[in-house]
Amino acid sequence: MRSAGSLLRNGTIGIMKQIVLSGIAGLILLASCRHTREAARTSFPVTDTTGIAKSDRAAAGTPATRRLLAGIKENHIDFTTFSAKLKIDFENDRQRQQNISTNIRMQKDSVIWISVSAPIIGEVARAIITPDSLKAYDKFNKKLYLRALSDARDLLNIPFDFRTLQDMIIGNPVFLTDSIYQVVTTPAIISFSCDSSLYTSLFNVFADDYLLQQSKVMDKDSLRSCELTYGEYKEVAGRRFPTRRRIFVEEKNITRIAMDFNRMDFDQPLSFPFNVPASGYTRE
Repeated sequence: MRSAGSLLRNGTIGIMKQIVLSGIAGLILLASCRHTREAARTSFPVTDTTGIAKSDRAAAGTPATRRLLAGIKENHIDFTTFSAKLKIDFENDRQRQQNISTNIRMQKDSVIWISVSAPIIGEVARAIITPDSLKAYDKFNKKLYLRALSDARDLLNIPFDFRTLQDMIIGNPVFLTDSIYQVVTTPAIISFSCDSSLYTSLFNVFADDYLLQQSKVMDKDSLRSCELTYGEYKEVAGRRFPTRRRIFVEEKNITRIAMDFNRMDFDQPLSFPFNVPASGYTRE
């Protein structure tokens, strides 16, 4: 494991970017026992045990696609407030960081709050995101970030709006539309595609309960893509929540991110403390 000093030297806001980005990741799972589904990277579309993909190119609006979409929407995680504690590992061609302690709090459609801590030292960075703004500070490097959310793409490296980011963190599918195509079925998994103006999205869901197994979002204007896999579903306050996430962000290189949630709470009173440092910080 890297030392706390190494974590800080590499830039805690950079780590914060990976945490925010990891909401879009998908956990590619083997369909074994439903309570012990493990993450394992697969490809699109899925194949059955004979290695043959069975394609049902059903048009949108058919009974089969309506059932599929209804099943997925039945699993949508709704909430008033949400809080979680998790550990994050990430690795790219430049650095590797493990066991990053992270707290996330959210109030639906209003606030996303993130705090990152290093061993021994304690909190090293904090961010608060609203539909209009992003505020963050890096305690170790004494840097302050105050941005309109519409201007924060260079900081977050993702062109998503607040609600999309919220869905990524909570574990809901993103860029899912009613116009699905290229439906591929196996006894364990159903795969299908969706298009939006910016992205092509691919999805794998479990055939028995339509829980999200994996999604892949591909940028139409570049080679950038993100695969998000979801696993180790647990019942939390009546919601089936994916506690284990694996993310593969691919552009010129591959960034691998692992998120393991160890505590989740829904609809409890929360605070979102964030005080802009009065002095001693450089504004970025």
